[in-house]
Amino acid sequence: MRRFLSTAASVAFGIVAPTIVFAATALERLDNAANKAFPGQTAQGANALPNVAGTIIQFFIGILGIFFLVLMVYGGYLWMNARGNEQQVEKAKSLITQAVLGLIIMLSAYAITYFVVNNLVNATGFGGAATP
Repeated sequence: MRRFLSTAASVAFGIVAPTIVFAATALERLDNAANKAFPGQTAQGANALPNVAGTIIQFFIGILGIFFLVLMVYGGYLWMNARGNEQQVEKAKSLITQAVLGLIIMLSAYAITYFVVNNLVNATGFGGAATP
């Protein structure tokens, strides 16, 4: 059981950590854009809107990643303990399929949002990077 918990924690960290890094990068660029657009008017530190939004996004992505992991483990458990019961195997397959589709939808929504925000920041010229 201890080995299972350490493996589950490692997989959860592997799923959640990259999304947190990408969210932090996008929020830093948004904060730079806001500071260039409205110098002296943006909040600094933990109360800045990009920081608050980033914290909320990171929290929900983390919760969804953990929820995905729990569903996958539960589906695998059901499948392994089906003992030839076709109904339980189908339930497990359905649960795993739905969990993977949910993860795909979540990551797609994040990728689309990241793409749009990045292009908006670059198009306005406030992103800190040179525009083509």
